[in-house]
Amino acid sequence: MIGAVSASVANVAIYPMQDVLGLGSEHRMNRPGETSCWTWRMTWDMVGAAPADRLARLCAAHGRSDFDRLRLGD
Repeated sequence: MIGAVSASVANVAIYPMQDVLGLGSEHRMNRPGETSCWTWRMTWDMVGAAPADRLARLCAAHGRSDFDRLRLGD
């Protein structure tokens, strides 16, 4: 999904954190038809260098960031 969002012509792109982190459907935030929605919570220990690098490359590939200004793999 984040690839489609990034490739959009929209001025602003908002990426669901579950997609950035590469999490499966068990981490969905909203489950239509269920009363216990919005229960998923992100913790900072879930975020590492790999998701940040993936997102930086994706943004650069679609012109949302200057590739030369990215510090990839640091």
